[in-house]
Amino acid sequence: MSIEHIAEGINLSIYKFDQIMNTTKCIEAEKKIMNSIKTGNEIIFDLIGVEYISSSFLRLCGKASYRVNSENFFIINTTPSVKKVFKIAGLDKRFNILE
Repeated sequence: MSIEHIAEGINLSIYKFDQIMNTTKCIEAEKKIMNSIKTGNEIIFDLIGVEYISSSFLRLCGKASYRVNSENFFIINTTPSVKKVFKIAGLDKRFNILE
């Protein structure tokens, strides 16, 4: 499974992903995540162990952050190489990326 919904509270959902988030896995993850996100909730994408993200994952992050507003969207446990992808794409300042 490419996504695991590991926690859900009243206004919080945490999602954990596989090591490699290629386009195919992102399509599957997007369906699950976008159907469960409610406007105004806080969303955390836990990227512990994720070694590769495709542009589809960046798009998923953008869609999720737009749905809940950027201040309620967090990405945690990024590796230096994954964080570099966000930086190169210019998204490191748009998303709340916590190491």
